Amino acid sequence: MSLPEARYQRQMQLPRFGAEGQARIGAARVLVVGCGALGTVVCEQLVRAGVGSRGGSGSGSLTIVDRDTVELSNLQRQTLFTEQDARRGVPKAEAAKARLAQVHSTAVVRAFVDDLHAANALDYAKRCDLIVDCLDNFETRALLNDCAVALRLPLMYGGAVGLTGMSAALLPHGEGVHAAFGGSVGWSDARTTPCLRCLMPDLPAPGEVASCESAGILGATAGIVASLQAGTALRLLAEGAEHVPAQLVRFDLSSLRFESVSLAGARDASCSCCMARRFAALESPHATAGCRVVCGRNAVEVHLGGALGEEEFARLESRLRGAGVVASSLHGGTRLVKVDLSAQGEGPTGISVLAGDAATLAIVDGTRDLEQARATIARWIGV
Repeated sequence: MSLPEARYQRQMQLPRFGAEGQARIGAARVLVVGCGALGTVVCEQLVRAGVGSRGGSGSGSLTIVDRDTVELSNLQRQTLFTEQDARRGVPKAEAAKARLAQVHSTAVVRAFVDDLHAANALDYAKRCDLIVDCLDNFETRALLNDCAVALRLPLMYGGAVGLTGMSAALLPHGEGVHAAFGGSVGWSDARTTPCLRCLMPDLPAPGEVASCESAGILGATAGIVASLQAGTALRLLAEGAEHVPAQLVRFDLSSLRFESVSLAGARDASCSCCMARRFAALESPHATAGCRVVCGRNAVEVHLGGALGEEEFARLESRLRGAGVVASSLHGGTRLVKVDLSAQGEGPTGISVLAGDAATLAIVDGTRDLEQARATIARWIGV
């Protein structure tokens, strides 16, 4: 038995997996957006199962997009991170990539420290064959749904809060059949499911539904949802859509009740997205990179633009030295510079700038006021 076969032997014994199914998993290009409680578990399970393991000879890869850094409160449920990652404030995407390299050294994992928005969402989605939604806000989920429908890609939806969670594989309606890996993730029109807009025509406003920040979360809750997402994704890749039930799975650990709701025939014939093909999130003039409160933190993220060259980064770091004590570090392809603003008195307590291959972001700590964060960036960085 060859080394690859030995690694995946238990998995290849499953019905309809075998060597052919394993080859499809290895060649898969999977996009995971959000690398928190759901994303860390999803990424680890996909890489351990072999996603991206044929990257050297094929196109397989796992792409992680996340804009945040690791902090101590993440460690209760975000399984790829360590105390050292939290102390250093490592970007989550880069910390996950480094850990996954220890898990599977030949898997191709791409990390992007970036904020998904209308201007870049399709670019990320076009590089993949399957999308996993590991997000914590409905604004960005709407973007992923638009991308999945526009490109006819499978979208693994998942949500978790408190002791409850849900997951579903959404296979959108559209022209033709998506033909990743020669059609192994293709599906007929009869097998399509509702898109997210069918299920939620009016997406919840910020603060309208409970979040992990307001209601808390048990790590096991997130782990169950992420396992459902990863397991369904692997089955779609290895077996094909015809073998995967069209079900929304919901559970409540407080009562230990699990239920499945059929999605067959539940598509909304008047859906503005998958039927009328109007992509409101992608086409909104307001859905661009900008400034937003970081979920679960007393901090605001500000998008500073694209990647920085060496000279541009050096000038930015020099400007920050006028604000306070600066610490710089390099994490994979992302440079991080942090400045302590506590000596400035009242107001934000610090700025972290993350300069990656795709974007440059700043996180302003010690405030949830967008205007105050913008003013702080304007004062010390000049953007």
